[in-house]
Amino acid sequence: MQRHPLALAAALVLAACTTTKSEVDPWSLDAVAFSAAFQARFNYPLPKPEPKELADQAAGQAADAEYLLSFADYDKSYSPTAREEARAKLKRLRADAASLSHDEFTLRVSEITALADNAHTGINENSFRKNTARVPLRVYWFADGLRILRASPAQADLLGARIDAIDGRTLAQVHASIRRYVGGPDNYRRLRLTPMLESPGLLNAAGVANEKAALTISGVKADGTPFERRIEAQMRDRSAPVSSTPRVVFPVETPNAEGLRSFLDDGARLPLWLRDRKHLFTMSGLDNGGLYVALGFNNDADERRVSHFLTDVLARVVRDKTRFVVLDFRLNGGGNYTRTYPFMGALLEVLGEDGRVYALTSGWTFSAAITTVGELKTLGRKQVTLVGEPVGDRLDFWAEGNSFVLPNSFMTVHYCSARHDYHGRCTDPDCFWLNMFYPVHVDTLDPDVPAPLTFAAYRELRDPAMEAVMAQEAKAPATPQPKPAMHH
Repeated sequence: MQRHPLALAAALVLAACTTTKSEVDPWSLDAVAFSAAFQARFNYPLPKPEPKELADQAAGQAADAEYLLSFADYDKSYSPTAREEARAKLKRLRADAASLSHDEFTLRVSEITALADNAHTGINENSFRKNTARVPLRVYWFADGLRILRASPAQADLLGARIDAIDGRTLAQVHASIRRYVGGPDNYRRLRLTPMLESPGLLNAAGVANEKAALTISGVKADGTPFERRIEAQMRDRSAPVSSTPRVVFPVETPNAEGLRSFLDDGARLPLWLRDRKHLFTMSGLDNGGLYVALGFNNDADERRVSHFLTDVLARVVRDKTRFVVLDFRLNGGGNYTRTYPFMGALLEVLGEDGRVYALTSGWTFSAAITTVGELKTLGRKQVTLVGEPVGDRLDFWAEGNSFVLPNSFMTVHYCSARHDYHGRCTDPDCFWLNMFYPVHVDTLDPDVPAPLTFAAYRELRDPAMEAVMAQEAKAPATPQPKPAMHH
């Protein structure tokens, strides 16, 4: 019988798990059966029938809530206590759905998913960015505060301003009130909830904002002048263009598709990581024999296949006899780690034992990007230095799974089916089979060299992480050169 090439990995996982007689034995599976077992375990089907899109909002939300009723039985990341609470809240959602506003319905669903305290379990990001009114500002969390990086022409004097309070509540008070809508570690919750800070409707539904159509924000402008201003919101329906929150740091052509201007000038001499907003994969030479590689996605993109890009990186390392490589994962939200896993080992091999790798991370480094950084640290150990800020999730989390699509509320709700534990051998029966084939064993992914991104550095067009890398390289021993041949 022909074995599936990943059957060995699956068998090793199950051998490490507490199994019962009902567990599948991958050793006995051919390729077709293995694929079916894999799908059944990690991508099991959604309930049927799916809800239809209805013209009436109340009836549509009721249909969506009815369909979502079994969500807590699909997601495996809930603790037993949280699962029971989620089931009770799902029943109340079904009873109340027709009487809720869209913003209220969105937050009720989000709160239910966040009970799992798992960053991958939740609603899609556009649920906080579309079908709700947003003020014409786009904000970004720096290590030294929340700043306005994009604004409408009418609010352009607020570009670069620090926001200290919303409707009279400090940002700490606001976050304490809304953190219940996203699961995972607190640094990820704060980043993920950023669009909510631009939505008076969502904040009002959460009991934070005083109005549904405007926010009063206060703080300090970029020039140091205090301000307080009431700003009316604009409706962003499902067809509205939106910006990905982590990429708000990039300057834009003026105005962009949302009609907003950016704080940084598009023509400024930008640091490497901000020079190319249109591509996820870029590389540039560095002083002292280094190579900078931005890996913004762990999968193929419209611009090119990731495997082709990484092949080009390896070829350049060999051609240029590169001494050190900087891999930038700061804006990488994940993808498919199997597409990039082989490259990391190959990179360490072509660099040789004297070569060095720096992995730049942030709270936006997530999912497959975390796996990839963990692989680098597992394989490279002392050759690999993590620089920047903590990644966006714990080292023990749940992922994979599928999504409930709620067409009337324009929301997808993701459930998780597979556990990833990167501290060592995973012993849960639901551990993701492929992780034994692509191992990651680390104690921590906290930065070896902390280099938080501050607004002060951003406005000065400096990159603290790259500055830290080059400082490390200045202290690094010179790469040994081949001894000259002896002639007699």
